[in-house]
Amino acid sequence: IITHCWQYWDRVMVVGTQCPLIRGLTYVKGGPLPIGVKSDALKRVFVIECWATWCGPCRTSIPHLTELQHKYKDKHVYVVGISSEQNLQVVKKFVDSMGSQMDYAVAVDTGGEVEEGLMMKAGARGIPHAFVVDAGNNITFSGHPMDPTFESVLRTAAAAASDRGAGAPTDRQALPLVIASLNELLEMPVKALKQILTERGLSTSDCVEKADLAKKIAATCSNVTYYKC
Repeated sequence: IITHCWQYWDRVMVVGTQCPLIRGLTYVKGGPLPIGVKSDALKRVFVIECWATWCGPCRTSIPHLTELQHKYKDKHVYVVGISSEQNLQVVKKFVDSMGSQMDYAVAVDTGGEVEEGLMMKAGARGIPHAFVVDAGNNITFSGHPMDPTFESVLRTAAAAASDRGAGAPTDRQALPLVIASLNELLEMPVKALKQILTERGLSTSDCVEKADLAKKIAATCSNVTYYKC
Protein backbone atom coordinates (compact mmCIF):
# COMPACT_ATOMS: atom_id res chain seq x y z
CA ILE A 1 0.00 0.00 0.00
CA ILE A 2 1.38 3.40 -0.89
CA THR A 3 0.91 5.67 2.11
CA HIS A 4 0.45 9.37 2.71
CA CYS A 5 4.21 9.98 2.45
CA TRP A 6 3.84 9.48 -1.30
CA GLN A 7 2.81 12.62 -3.20
CA TYR A 8 3.65 14.36 -6.46
CA TRP A 9 3.66 17.74 -8.10
CA ASP A 10 2.84 17.80 -11.80
CA ARG A 11 5.81 15.86 -13.05
CA VAL A 12 8.71 17.12 -15.05
CA MET A 13 9.58 13.68 -16.36
CA VAL A 14 13.15 12.49 -16.00
CA VAL A 15 12.67 8.98 -17.41
CA GLY A 16 14.66 8.71 -20.62
CA THR A 17 17.13 11.42 -19.66
CA GLN A 18 20.74 11.05 -18.59
CA CYS A 19 21.42 10.85 -14.86
CA PRO A 20 23.37 13.95 -13.77
CA LEU A 21 26.72 13.58 -12.06
CA ILE A 22 25.96 13.27 -8.35
CA ARG A 23 28.60 14.65 -6.00
CA GLY A 24 28.47 15.94 -2.45
CA LEU A 25 27.38 12.64 -0.90
CA THR A 26 28.61 11.67 2.55
CA TYR A 27 28.53 7.89 2.85
CA VAL A 28 27.68 6.30 6.18
CA LYS A 29 27.75 2.76 4.74
CA GLY A 30 29.48 1.42 1.64
CA GLY A 31 30.52 3.62 -1.24
CA PRO A 32 31.70 5.86 -2.65
CA LEU A 33 29.87 5.17 -5.89
CA PRO A 34 30.34 6.99 -9.24
CA ILE A 35 26.68 7.92 -9.79
CA GLY A 36 26.06 9.74 -13.04
CA VAL A 37 29.32 8.57 -14.64
CA LYS A 38 28.95 6.62 -17.88
CA SER A 39 31.62 3.99 -18.43
CA ASP A 40 32.24 2.00 -21.61
CA ALA A 41 34.62 -0.34 -19.76
CA LEU A 42 32.26 -1.27 -16.93
CA LYS A 43 28.48 -1.45 -17.24
CA ARG A 44 27.06 -0.31 -13.89
CA VAL A 45 23.42 -0.03 -12.87
CA PHE A 46 22.28 2.08 -9.93
CA VAL A 47 19.16 2.08 -7.83
CA ILE A 48 18.92 5.44 -6.07
CA GLU A 49 16.33 5.52 -3.31
CA CYS A 50 15.53 8.80 -1.58
CA TRP A 51 14.47 8.12 2.00
CA ALA A 52 14.62 9.37 5.62
CA THR A 53 14.90 7.78 9.03
CA TRP A 54 11.58 9.31 10.14
CA CYS A 55 9.62 7.99 7.12
CA GLY A 56 7.57 4.89 7.94
CA PRO A 57 7.04 3.79 4.32
CA CYS A 58 10.80 4.14 3.76
CA ARG A 59 11.44 1.64 6.53
CA THR A 60 8.98 -0.74 4.89
CA SER A 61 10.92 -0.65 1.61
CA ILE A 62 14.33 -1.38 3.21
CA PRO A 63 13.99 -5.20 3.28
CA HIS A 64 12.87 -5.17 -0.36
CA LEU A 65 15.91 -3.16 -1.44
CA THR A 66 18.22 -5.45 0.53
CA GLU A 67 16.63 -8.44 -1.18
CA LEU A 68 17.25 -6.89 -4.60
CA GLN A 69 20.86 -6.06 -3.77
CA HIS A 70 21.40 -9.71 -2.81
CA LYS A 71 19.55 -10.89 -5.91
CA TYR A 72 21.97 -9.03 -8.17
CA LYS A 73 25.12 -9.61 -6.10
CA ASP A 74 26.87 -11.18 -9.11
CA LYS A 75 26.21 -8.11 -11.26
CA HIS A 76 27.52 -4.55 -11.07
CA VAL A 77 24.18 -3.40 -9.68
CA TYR A 78 24.36 -0.98 -6.79
CA VAL A 79 21.54 0.03 -4.48
CA VAL A 80 22.19 3.28 -2.61
CA GLY A 81 19.79 4.89 -0.16
CA ILE A 82 20.22 8.66 -0.03
CA SER A 83 18.78 10.80 2.76
CA SER A 84 18.41 14.57 2.70
CA GLU A 85 18.71 14.71 6.49
CA GLN A 86 21.69 16.78 7.58
CA ASN A 87 22.27 15.13 10.94
CA LEU A 88 24.82 12.49 9.97
CA GLN A 89 24.82 10.92 13.42
CA VAL A 90 21.08 10.30 13.33
CA VAL A 91 21.34 8.59 9.94
CA LYS A 92 24.43 6.59 10.91
CA LYS A 93 22.86 5.44 14.18
CA PHE A 94 19.77 4.24 12.32
CA VAL A 95 21.80 2.44 9.64
CA ASP A 96 24.05 0.80 12.24
CA SER A 97 20.99 -0.40 14.15
CA MET A 98 19.64 -2.05 10.99
CA GLY A 99 22.82 -4.03 10.41
CA SER A 100 22.50 -6.66 7.68
CA GLN A 101 18.81 -5.83 7.25
CA MET A 102 19.91 -2.70 5.39
CA ASP A 103 22.59 -4.37 3.29
CA TYR A 104 23.36 -1.72 0.68
CA ALA A 105 25.17 1.61 0.43
CA VAL A 106 23.71 4.55 2.33
CA ALA A 107 24.62 8.21 2.01
CA VAL A 108 23.50 11.68 3.01
CA ASP A 109 22.82 14.28 0.32
CA THR A 110 25.16 16.80 1.95
CA GLY A 111 25.52 18.89 -1.19
CA GLY A 112 21.82 18.78 -2.12
CA GLU A 113 22.58 17.51 -5.63
CA VAL A 114 20.18 14.56 -5.46
CA GLU A 115 17.39 16.84 -4.31
CA GLU A 116 18.05 19.36 -7.09
CA GLY A 117 19.24 17.06 -9.85
CA LEU A 118 16.77 14.21 -9.42
CA MET A 119 13.89 14.79 -7.00
CA MET A 120 13.01 18.30 -8.15
CA LYS A 121 13.40 17.43 -11.82
CA ALA A 122 11.14 14.42 -11.34
CA GLY A 123 8.58 16.61 -9.58
CA ALA A 124 8.65 14.23 -6.63
CA ARG A 125 7.59 15.61 -3.26
CA GLY A 126 7.20 12.38 -1.35
CA ILE A 127 9.48 9.62 -0.17
CA PRO A 128 10.43 6.88 -0.63
CA HIS A 129 11.20 7.62 -4.25
CA ALA A 130 13.45 5.43 -6.37
CA PHE A 131 15.31 5.93 -9.62
CA VAL A 132 16.84 3.21 -11.78
CA VAL A 133 19.88 4.27 -13.81
CA ASP A 134 20.87 1.77 -16.49
CA ALA A 135 24.29 0.88 -17.90
CA GLY A 136 24.04 3.75 -20.38
CA ASN A 137 23.49 6.22 -17.51
CA ASN A 138 19.86 6.64 -18.59
CA ILE A 139 17.12 7.05 -15.98
CA THR A 140 14.69 4.27 -16.78
CA PHE A 141 12.41 4.44 -13.74
CA SER A 142 11.20 7.16 -11.39
CA GLY A 143 8.64 6.24 -8.76
CA HIS A 144 7.81 4.28 -5.63
CA PRO A 145 10.21 1.37 -4.91
CA MET A 146 7.29 -0.92 -4.09
CA ASP A 147 5.69 -0.31 -7.51
CA PRO A 148 5.77 -3.63 -9.45
CA THR A 149 7.12 -1.72 -12.47
CA PHE A 150 10.23 -0.81 -10.47
CA GLU A 151 11.43 -4.40 -10.16
CA SER A 152 10.59 -5.13 -13.80
CA VAL A 153 12.62 -2.16 -15.03
CA LEU A 154 15.50 -3.08 -12.73
CA ARG A 155 15.50 -6.65 -14.05
CA THR A 156 15.89 -5.36 -17.60
CA ALA A 157 18.67 -2.95 -16.62
CA ALA A 158 20.52 -5.60 -14.58
CA ALA A 159 20.60 -7.96 -17.56
CA ALA A 160 22.88 -5.48 -19.35
CA ALA A 161 25.16 -4.86 -16.35
CA SER A 162 28.69 -6.28 -16.24
CA ASP A 163 29.30 -9.44 -14.25
CA ARG A 164 31.25 -8.86 -11.05
CA GLY A 165 33.43 -11.83 -11.92
CA ALA A 166 34.52 -10.17 -15.14
CA GLY A 167 37.55 -8.66 -13.40
CA ALA A 168 38.44 -5.56 -11.47
CA PRO A 169 37.19 -2.23 -12.79
CA THR A 170 39.75 -0.74 -15.13
CA ASP A 171 38.32 2.76 -14.95
CA ARG A 172 38.65 3.32 -11.21
CA GLN A 173 41.77 4.85 -9.71
CA ALA A 174 41.96 4.87 -5.94
CA LEU A 175 42.85 8.17 -4.33
CA PRO A 176 45.12 8.02 -1.27
CA LEU A 177 43.75 8.42 2.24
CA VAL A 178 44.44 11.85 3.69
CA ILE A 179 46.75 11.21 6.64
CA ALA A 180 47.49 14.85 7.49
CA SER A 181 46.35 16.01 10.93
CA LEU A 182 43.77 18.75 11.34
CA ASN A 183 46.50 21.24 12.23
CA GLU A 184 48.47 20.28 9.13
CA LEU A 185 45.38 20.69 6.98
CA LEU A 186 44.77 24.14 8.43
CA GLU A 187 48.22 25.17 7.22
CA MET A 188 47.38 24.25 3.63
CA PRO A 189 45.99 26.81 1.11
CA VAL A 190 42.21 26.96 0.70
CA LYS A 191 42.58 26.02 -2.98
CA ALA A 192 44.41 22.80 -2.07
CA LEU A 193 41.78 21.86 0.52
CA LYS A 194 38.98 22.40 -1.98
CA GLN A 195 40.81 20.28 -4.54
CA ILE A 196 41.07 17.36 -2.10
CA LEU A 197 37.31 17.39 -1.59
CA THR A 198 36.37 18.10 -5.20
CA GLU A 199 38.44 15.30 -6.73
CA ARG A 200 36.71 12.91 -4.33
CA GLY A 201 33.29 14.10 -5.45
CA LEU A 202 32.58 15.86 -2.16
CA SER A 203 30.84 19.22 -2.09
CA THR A 204 32.52 22.33 -0.67
CA SER A 205 29.35 24.43 -0.71
CA ASP A 206 28.67 23.63 2.93
CA CYS A 207 32.11 24.91 3.99
CA VAL A 208 32.04 28.63 4.80
CA GLU A 209 35.49 28.97 6.34
CA LYS A 210 38.87 27.33 5.81
CA ALA A 211 38.43 25.42 9.07
CA ASP A 212 35.22 23.88 7.69
CA LEU A 213 37.14 22.49 4.72
CA ALA A 214 39.87 21.06 6.93
CA LYS A 215 37.39 19.47 9.35
CA LYS A 216 35.39 17.90 6.52
CA ILE A 217 38.56 16.40 5.02
CA ALA A 218 39.63 15.03 8.40
CA ALA A 219 36.19 13.52 8.96
CA THR A 220 35.56 12.04 5.50
CA CYS A 221 38.86 11.46 3.71
CA SER A 222 41.04 9.86 6.36
CA ASN A 223 39.27 6.49 6.60
CA VAL A 224 37.28 6.13 3.33
CA THR A 225 38.87 5.34 -0.02
CA TYR A 226 37.54 7.45 -2.88
CA TYR A 227 38.03 6.83 -6.58
CA LYS A 228 38.56 8.80 -9.72
CA CYS A 229 36.12 7.68 -12.40
